[in-house]
Amino acid sequence: MKKTLVALAVAAVAATSANAAVVYDQDGSKVEVGGSLRLLLTKNSGERGDLKNKGSRVVIKGSQDLGNGLSALANVEVRFEGKKNKDDPSDDFGDIETKRLFAGFKQDGVGQLTFGRQLTNADDLGLSDYTYNLGGVNQTTTSGRKVAKFTSAEWNGFKFGLDYIFDNDAKQDSAQNRGWGASVFYTADLCSDFTYNFSGGFTQDKYETATVEKHKENAFIVSSELVTGPFAISVDYSQRKSTNDANVIKYRAFSDTVSVANFNKITEIGLGMKYSYLENASVYGEYIWGQGKLAKVAADVADKANLRAWILGTDYKLHKNVVTYLEGGSFKYKYASNKNTDNYAGVGLRVYF
Repeated sequence: MKKTLVALAVAAVAATSANAAVVYDQDGSKVEVGGSLRLLLTKNSGERGDLKNKGSRVVIKGSQDLGNGLSALANVEVRFEGKKNKDDPSDDFGDIETKRLFAGFKQDGVGQLTFGRQLTNADDLGLSDYTYNLGGVNQTTTSGRKVAKFTSAEWNGFKFGLDYIFDNDAKQDSAQNRGWGASVFYTADLCSDFTYNFSGGFTQDKYETATVEKHKENAFIVSSELVTGPFAISVDYSQRKSTNDANVIKYRAFSDTVSVANFNKITEIGLGMKYSYLENASVYGEYIWGQGKLAKVAADVADKANLRAWILGTDYKLHKNVVTYLEGGSFKYKYASNKNTDNYAGVGLRVYF
């Protein structure tokens, strides 16, 4: 057993394939190890130039064939973003942290059911974000510490998913954070040169704590994408709203730039485009319209905040396992007479193994 663990640890460091390396495959039991190193040299508004770890990880996947198309699954993902120096939040080259830990079953032709610390199906929603770090307007709940997740097999281009998030507090009378979600995905070849992709989903979270009034947060996103040859264009519409007129939803950097930190409803639209001018290189961009709206405010208090943002980038694959990219963007925030602009620029490197 100890020798097996050592072999897995060595494989996690030494594996070089962009796909997970199979380190054990016998009697229907398979273990795969993969991951990526993700670094970003960046200069942002209000910050000095910095080198950051952007989610470097090691992933270990296990499966056991149970016969008749049924298999058991297990997944462990660790990231190197624990804070060694808890007084310095910029230290993201820190301790190992468990990011994903789940297990379940897969039935060929039906789907996959898993339980644990994992992404929800809603994480795959949204099509306008072609960026590596800055883009995206998806406001649904995309992960949880205790999630039951079902993802169907694909039938005639359709696939759907269902999620349930268990309460983080085990007390019977608690409703601190629990919720559910449903997602649908569709892809179709309109003709020989055009492909259409659609995704849409809804999530609901329930909250009730000593510091936050009882409420629900309902969120949805609908997305469409048209792809032809090397060109793709897409649009997302996303909204998150709290019940009971509660102003409890945090909205990007507004809490840092204006006097109002939380809102009742957030609406965002993202328009994305991508052009692959080489097989291993592309340029991409996204424009974001956003608005935060407050409920229960005095007549002389502004009830809306606006966001306008643009992002441009280009990437280049030095190898199928190695990609570099240059990305920049500007986010303009406005609430009443308060205005602020945050600019971002960075050069990134990802090495997959």
